Amino acid sequence: MTGGQIAALIFALLLLLPGACFLYVGIGLMGESHMRVAAEQMLIVGIVILALIGFLFWVAFRRRRPPPGTGMLPR
Repeated sequence: MTGGQIAALIFALLLLLPGACFLYVGIGLMGESHMRVAAEQMLIVGIVILALIGFLFWVAFRRRRPPPGTGMLPR
C-alpha cells in the first residue's frame, strides 16, 4: 500500500462514525412532523459523507496496474 492509500483508509475509518450518526438521527427524526426539514437535511449530509467514505475505501483498496515491462514476459 502506498502512503496515499493508507491516508485514504484512515480518513474513511474516521468518517464512518459521523456519517452513521447523521443517518441514524435523520431516520429517527423522520417520524416527527415538526422536525421533518432537519431530518431531511441530516439524511442528505449523512448520504454525502457515506458516499465520500465509499470513494475513500475505493482509493484505499484499488489495485494499480504494474508499470510497463515489469509484468510477465511473452512466450
